[in-house]
Amino acid sequence: MKIKVSITVILLIFGFIAGQAQNNMFDKLSNNKDISTVYISKALLDMMPEMDAGIGSADIKSLTGKLEQLEIYNSKSKDAAKLIRIEVEALVKGKTYETLMAIRDKGDNVTFYARKEKDNFRDLIMFVNEPEECTIIRIIGNFTADDVQQVMNVSNK
Repeated sequence: MKIKVSITVILLIFGFIAGQAQNNMFDKLSNNKDISTVYISKALLDMMPEMDAGIGSADIKSLTGKLEQLEIYNSKSKDAAKLIRIEVEALVKGKTYETLMAIRDKGDNVTFYARKEKDNFRDLIMFVNEPEECTIIRIIGNFTADDVQQVMNVSNK
């Protein structure tokens, strides 16, 4: 019995640390003067139910009722792009996120990452890695696999 309790406590601690690391990554990016940021809260998203939610190559209009927040980070310099790449690599190595899809087109790379809780996705990240700049679009909410597939299908067109 003690072993089960100990294992449960250890797993909870690692889960908390992983969640903090994700927040620290995005705090680090938003505090860099060479990275432009956009943050949209749930309150603002709820006020715009009919918004045209095409962001970059992703159309998130179908997710609007399920969104909790939206974050966009874009590099303005090579050093900022390098920082974004390092942070995304750390995110992937942490195995908290899984790669859903990767697209390579004429030197540009677009990768979709997701973090699941039970059967639903809680955090979606679209990483656009171009030779001179990088962009992260982070969508936080509660989505089904069908919701995610619809966003990726529109992006793939």
